[in-house]
Amino acid sequence: MDINKVVVVFAKRGTIMMKKVVDRDLKDILKKVAFEALQKWDPLDSNFDIIRYDYKIEKKLPLKPEEVDIILKFNPIRLKGSVVFTLPIYIISYKNYSTDQGTVDEEVYVVAPYISDEYVGYVEEVAIMTTSPSEESM
Repeated sequence: MDINKVVVVFAKRGTIMMKKVVDRDLKDILKKVAFEALQKWDPLDSNFDIIRYDYKIEKKLPLKPEEVDIILKFNPIRLKGSVVFTLPIYIISYKNYSTDQGTVDEEVYVVAPYISDEYVGYVEEVAIMTTSPSEESM
């Protein structure tokens, strides 16, 4: 799957610290961002994880012309009046800790194919939810 425009978000403790759209191949950007995160990673303090998260999106029809070619790459299913597809979102976690409830991510990069500005919000939502402290971990 050739994806040539990518959104990259950096989040820290529930706050978006950086967001950019890059005109490069998804695989290249993923590797570049992973390498950048690897340089920040302290192996004595945290795990280093790259997780692909499949984010299901339902979009009302009609699609904008600039969305059609990209969304077709994600095997959409047409429903009455809408289309459903799965957007792959990659979470790169390098600063995290474990609790009784699981792993708490403090800082992550989130990388996803760019469709349009409308979809950047989904990526930001994943970044915020991933790094927001839960009540149990406080």
